[in-house]
Formats: sequence, C-alpha cells, structure tokens
Amino acid sequence: MKKALISSVSVLALLALAACGEDEEAARASAETAVEQAANETREAAEATGEAVAETAQNAADAASEAAQSASETASRLADDATQAAEDAADTAEQMADDAGEAVQQAAEDAGAMAGEAGDALRDAAGNLADAANETAEGAGQMLENAAEGAGEALEGIADTAQNALAAAGLAGPLAGTRWVSPDSDTAFVAFDAGTVSGNGGCNTFTGSYETGEDGALTVGPLASTRKACEAEIMTAETAFLAALGSASAYSVEGDTMTLNDASGSQLIALSRAAQN
Repeated sequence: MKKALISSVSVLALLALAACGEDEEAARASAETAVEQAANETREAAEATGEAVAETAQNAADAASEAAQSASETASRLADDATQAAEDAADTAEQMADDAGEAVQQAAEDAGAMAGEAGDALRDAAGNLADAANETAEGAGQMLENAAEGAGEALEGIADTAQNALAAAGLAGPLAGTRWVSPDSDTAFVAFDAGTVSGNGGCNTFTGSYETGEDGALTVGPLASTRKACEAEIMTAETAFLAALGSASAYSVEGDTMTLNDASGSQLIALSRAAQN
C-alpha cells in the first residue's frame, strides 16, 4: 500500500515535469514507464495483501475449527456426564423405591402382628370376664337358692307352730296339716296349715294365706314366690300350677285326691295326697 502511494507521487512528479516544458514524447514515455511501474507495484501490493488476508482467513478458519472441535468435545463430555448422572439418579430412585417397599411391607407385617396380639388379648379378656360373670351368677343363684330354702324351712316351722297352736285351740280348718302333690311334676306340691299355704311350683318356693268356708269354699290369697329361673318346660308347668291355686274358689276331697275348681265349677287341677312332713 505504501509502495502504491510512492508510485502515485512519482507519476504526479513526472506529469509536473512534462507540464514544465519537457518534450511531450519523452514525458509520455516516462509517464507510461511510471504507470507500468506503479501498476506492477500495485499488483505486488495486492498479491501481498491477498496472501496476508488468505493467511489471516486460514488462521481464523483453523481457530474456528479448533474451537468447534473443543466445543464438540466439551458437549460430548457434558452429554456423557448428563447420561451418567441420569443413570445414577435412576439407580438411586430404584433403590429408594425398593427400600420404601420393604419398609411398607415390614410396617404391614408389624401392624398385622399387633392386631393379632390385640385380638388375642381382647378374646382372653372377654373370656375371663365371661368366666367371672358366670361364677358370680352361679354364686348368686346358689345363695338365692339357699336363702329360699332357708326361708321355706323357716316358714314351714312357723306354719307348723301356728298349726299346732290353732289345732290346740280348735281353730284349724279341714285342710290344715295336709300336703298335696301335682301329678305333672316330681317337685311341685302345696301344703296347707292353719291359715297359711306354702309349697314349691316345680322351680320356686311360694307361700301365702288361705281360707276355707262352708260347702268346700276356698280362697287362696296372693302368693309370694322366689325368682329362680329353670328350664322353659318347668317354668311353664309352674306358672299353670300357681295360677290354678290362685284361681281356686272351691275344693273337694275324695280319698287321696283333691280337686280345685273355679267359680263356675270347672276343674282347675287335681292333686294327690302326700305324706305329711
């Protein structure tokens, strides 16, 4: 570039000389020579500039290629790292899932075992309570039975005493001192003393009062009874037995059989004479 400027200055100088009076032909030859020299110099400068530009472009291309290669290697390495990280994350997630599944399974097994133990404990407690309740009920039933028997015996003693006193005074009725059993039960009976009646309906003992009148009239007062529970068949027979006694309005005795009738004369029950106590 510098050489081209020098050549341009030389051409201008030659033209100036020609203008000052030199021979026109010589000036033209000199100008042509100068122009050719300037062209050669310009061509050389252009070639040098082209070579510099080409070299610069090559250097830039080489640098770009190296940069691209480095970027490709970096991207490949990053991709490999990302792939490895993803694989590690997947392995970790799988391991965590396995651990969670085992924990849930263990928790379920522990809960099942605890539920089974609780159920066993509840069953044992319920069984113990049932046994205790049965024992208590049996004990209470036995106590009531003993008390009823004791009360019955006491009442019989009182009745015997009253009967004896009334008999001594001549006040005992025609049924006093008699005992009658039901043909439908092995344990049901009724005993008449002086003004009192007592017995067993088949399950429970009872006591009350009665009065006799002319022509076989009979009135049995309210009867008090114990409250034991027996089999259904026995309880049904006892209810009928006590109802017949309470509904009786008249009686008749023929040999060892006493018949109780209601107010209309219908037979309620027939009893058999038993030996006196």
